[in-house]
Amino acid sequence: MAHQPLEAIAPILSALRSGRRTRVLGADGGYRGLLLARAMADPDTTAPLCYLAADDASARAVAADVGFFAGVAAGELEQGSRILLIPEIDVSPYGDVSPDPRAVGSRLAALERLRAGEAELIVTSLRSLLRKTIPAEGFASLCQQWQTEGELGREEAAAFLIAAGYERVDVVGDPGSFAIRGGILDVWVPIERFPARLEWWGDEIERIRVFDPDTQRSLREVRTLRVHPVRETIATSERDLRLAVLELGDSIEVPSSKTRQVIDNLASGVDFFGVDALTPIFHDQLVPLWDHLPADTRWYLDEPEALIGLGERMLDEIEFEHRRALEAKHLVAPPPQFFVERERLRTKIRETAVVGQRLDLYDPEAGGGSPDRKLLRVDLGHNLELKTKLEAARGQKGGELLRPVVEHIRALGIHEDAVLGGQLDPGDRDPWDVILVAPNLTHAERLTAMLRSYGITGLALDKPEAASDRGALQQLGGLALTQPRVRVLPGRLSEGFTSVGDRLLIVSESEIFGSVARRKQQRRKRGAGLASLTQLNVGDYVVHLLHGVGRYMGLTKLAMPMPGGAGGPTGLDPRAPSAKPITGDFVIVEYAGKDKLYLPVHRIGEIDRFVAADAKPPKLDKMGGQSFEKKAGKIRADVRQMAEELLQIYAQREALSGHAFPPTEEMYEEFEQTFPFEETPDQADAIDNVQRDLSKPQPMDRLVCGDVGFGKTEVALRAAFRVAAAGKQVAVLAPTTVLVQQHYLTFSERMEAFPIRVGVLNRFATEADRKHTIKALRDGDIDVVVGTHRLLGRDVRFKDLGLVVIDEEQRFGVKQKERFKQLKTSVDVLTLTATPIPRTLHMSLLGLREVSMINTAPSDRLAVRTYLTRHSDVVLDEGIRRELARGGQIFYVVPRVMGIEEHAVRVRELCPEARVMVAHGQMPPELLEQTMLDFVEHRADVLISTTIIESGLDIPRANTMFIANADQFGLAQLYQLRGRIGRSKLRAYCYLMVTSLERLSEDARRRLEAIQRHSELGSGFNVASQDLEIRGAGDLLGRRQSGSIQAIGFEAYARILGEAVAELRGDPISYESDPELAFDVPAFLPDTYVEDVGQRLDFYRRLSTARDADEVREVMEELHDRYGELPSEATHFGLMMACKSYGRRLRAMSLELGGMRFSIRLGPQTPLPAEVALGLADATDGRVRLASGGERIIATIPNRTGKDCSRQLEVCENVLAELLTFARLDTAVAGKRR
Repeated sequence: MAHQPLEAIAPILSALRSGRRTRVLGADGGYRGLLLARAMADPDTTAPLCYLAADDASARAVAADVGFFAGVAAGELEQGSRILLIPEIDVSPYGDVSPDPRAVGSRLAALERLRAGEAELIVTSLRSLLRKTIPAEGFASLCQQWQTEGELGREEAAAFLIAAGYERVDVVGDPGSFAIRGGILDVWVPIERFPARLEWWGDEIERIRVFDPDTQRSLREVRTLRVHPVRETIATSERDLRLAVLELGDSIEVPSSKTRQVIDNLASGVDFFGVDALTPIFHDQLVPLWDHLPADTRWYLDEPEALIGLGERMLDEIEFEHRRALEAKHLVAPPPQFFVERERLRTKIRETAVVGQRLDLYDPEAGGGSPDRKLLRVDLGHNLELKTKLEAARGQKGGELLRPVVEHIRALGIHEDAVLGGQLDPGDRDPWDVILVAPNLTHAERLTAMLRSYGITGLALDKPEAASDRGALQQLGGLALTQPRVRVLPGRLSEGFTSVGDRLLIVSESEIFGSVARRKQQRRKRGAGLASLTQLNVGDYVVHLLHGVGRYMGLTKLAMPMPGGAGGPTGLDPRAPSAKPITGDFVIVEYAGKDKLYLPVHRIGEIDRFVAADAKPPKLDKMGGQSFEKKAGKIRADVRQMAEELLQIYAQREALSGHAFPPTEEMYEEFEQTFPFEETPDQADAIDNVQRDLSKPQPMDRLVCGDVGFGKTEVALRAAFRVAAAGKQVAVLAPTTVLVQQHYLTFSERMEAFPIRVGVLNRFATEADRKHTIKALRDGDIDVVVGTHRLLGRDVRFKDLGLVVIDEEQRFGVKQKERFKQLKTSVDVLTLTATPIPRTLHMSLLGLREVSMINTAPSDRLAVRTYLTRHSDVVLDEGIRRELARGGQIFYVVPRVMGIEEHAVRVRELCPEARVMVAHGQMPPELLEQTMLDFVEHRADVLISTTIIESGLDIPRANTMFIANADQFGLAQLYQLRGRIGRSKLRAYCYLMVTSLERLSEDARRRLEAIQRHSELGSGFNVASQDLEIRGAGDLLGRRQSGSIQAIGFEAYARILGEAVAELRGDPISYESDPELAFDVPAFLPDTYVEDVGQRLDFYRRLSTARDADEVREVMEELHDRYGELPSEATHFGLMMACKSYGRRLRAMSLELGGMRFSIRLGPQTPLPAEVALGLADATDGRVRLASGGERIIATIPNRTGKDCSRQLEVCENVLAELLTFARLDTAVAGKRR
């Protein structure tokens, strides 16, 4: 008789439904996910299901497995799916550590989803269950539902958000923050996937829209928004907090001065360090998490007695921490008020009806194995034999990684009695279903193609729209019962299994190709970019196109005289002879001698932030003087010379006939499949670009830029594999022995399953090893060699070198760089750099060499939990020991060399068993290199260092970082340091340690709060990080060019470089310049409309530099979206900028509007033919004519109505658009000087 789908699960579902006490033996691993998904979808009950895991990592793994079968993406587990993952707060209230605000917000979002009854499956950890939380009634009183047409004042909404713990910011970019602009309020409630934008009409909410935090543009309208608190320290009881603190202080004998300080902090209403230890006093009592679950919730957990033992050890640890806090005279609530009591934990776990066990243990005194529990066995195999064969295949050099899977699938189809993981009755001839799981569609397509190449027919690939949206469970329930029986599904599964009872084999990709890391889908963020003025502060240095370096002194509104067509690109002087004054916004720039430039905002594109490589303030130029022009002229000559040299190499390379590598083959596809991540969009582009370069007959010279961990090495690995597979040799050069060793390990590990031989050559190798490697290279016995500049030695000869990979070229010496130049004319060269470079430099370099940018940050950085803490031996001891217990390593960063040994002594005394090393820039280079190498190779546990932490290093084992005196670091430094950890599947921890939280400056507090709260790069960080990018530009271009950047600022340098490259390449050069505008209309963004000056400056810049009218309209739509109905002055400014964009393309010198007359003064390079200009009157029925003298075109336009000049400006725009249709806009013609 044919088997029914998932019939082996039916008895377990029945037990869960009825509450019958049952033990389930063997349902673990990936099968547990299938079981819970099936139970979650049980049509015979509406009761939710709760699974309790031992720890947070296990909870997330189980939730992801259930999501695979239920059709829920991993990124949706905490926001709006049927599966609810309740995170734990993984710091003790008794430690000197403030909890990660994102974790607290996510936990409270989970409570709101429980309150709404949304979840069908709840997954949480034991630590999460132990920690009590706000009572359900009290929590409900802290939540609100806002809806359109609902009565709620904007100020009332803002006050509610502040009380609920939300942070007020300028631009909403993270959960738990809100912003107010005029009649609009933006807020990101953690329960929602996207932030929301609310508009008011009086005291009534008129509209609610969700918007994209990256673009800040609205996505769709909704009618309601649920708002919940983001911290637990909000009062839900009628208790007098002051009295509660006094009583607590008296009961534990805390000094009265400390008690008074806490009372004062509470009275201020501001969140303060240590308040989390007082959470219970804000409520009548905290309650267990299960009080928030429905009474009929079905529970499932594994190994109940092990959970009880683990829970009691956790409570022992909590009680010890509490005693230590009391000894330190900290004001803290006792454990029973914070955590579930031991007896309640035992009772809760032992009363659970259905429990899972790995072994059939009988213990009459233990609830888990008591005889009143019925035993259900799952006949499950863990693909152990298949895994063994796959591991053996990976260790062989044959490159046939899929052979064991293929043989097994064939066995299932031909000899049903030969099943790995269990033997079948020979008389049972039911067919089997086989599912192969790949992490994403790209991998699934590759896997499908590879299986077909092995001769597997009747194979189907289920694409996301057909499969994962429904989940594998529905596949098993229907599709898999028909031919084909072998399917490839995109998704994530921790491990596969063989279920004999269900006639089902599932194999995960990690079992075939090795460990697969999980990476959440990462959106590309729109950064502020170098041109952004959002963070420009009064006193900051700026550089003007003509006048040079000045100091920004603010934005002011003035009624300025508009000279009748006499204006120029130099700004306006209020003392100039006046025509009719007009009100507008002006940027004030101060120069040497206190001279001031008043720059109208429509010309704001002429200034840039002055950003250079070092912090030394630049010298102010003299307004209207020659100093800046002389500097720029000298730099133009230097830049041109550099560009000529690069172009000469480029031309030589283009003329050469190199080696075009054949198309990739099956072995390359298998190698691609061993990459343990999904390629980010930028990374995929870089890989494709390199592969295309290798297919061309000209030698490749490509630069790949991206931060550490962004995936540059994979780009090099793919290129090296293809070249080596084609029979040529690859040399990988790195500037330090540490990086060489790291690359050698990576290349060896990735290529060990393939017939490619990898060698290494550096100064740590023995003389015999070096001689052997050099001979092997000469004889062709090594395919890929990794080494320092030693590979460039005269005694090193290759049999057939095809590719050179250079890591961090700018860090090599002059002689090595000269050798690289020679290499680039004969072999393919791929250069990698972890130094970020600005986009503007990237665009300029495109004419000189091929550049690929990898800007998509890996989402694993989001995993870093960031804590603010006092310098505390307790925190240090616990953090180090926790990392050592999981076999990890620790960074301990100090701001300066002085005193570094004292930190080392402190760590050694706290943790004598830890191997501690010290590294800083004043050490001899050889010793520093050896120290770093020892840390990379895990001969040390703790590295105490300055910020010299090797920027190119990628140490997945290092997942804890302590930053001493964190308030002495800049925001960009903190972010870059934190980026050194969090590169593995393990949770990473970063502790920002300060001497005194109470004495922090406001500036330092803001920086530390920003790095703690912000999970991604916001606009503020992007601007702070520009210093790093400019340093990178200087490193990349060389010392001389770095000096040029320092002299005139980066943006001016990038413009000069772009012009030099275009001119040398013979590209058409655009001589477009901005026309002077003299419009007799009020045109500006009112400060009552866009209140934040930085945001206003940024919008002015984007509008004034828009390429065309369509781009202007896009920015105006964004303004309307973010700030509400446009005031007439803002509408006028947008229309004026649209006119300016047309005027620029017509090469107009000026555009003037006064009364009913619109005047256009054309420049000598206008693309408008003279004969067309002469015939305008006839062509336009006299509306537009050429004025006497032939320099101006005059248009008659309708008179304005009241203060609104929009109709007039629209007619002006139409006139310019019409003229443009008459113009000859052929690029070659328009680009020539007349």
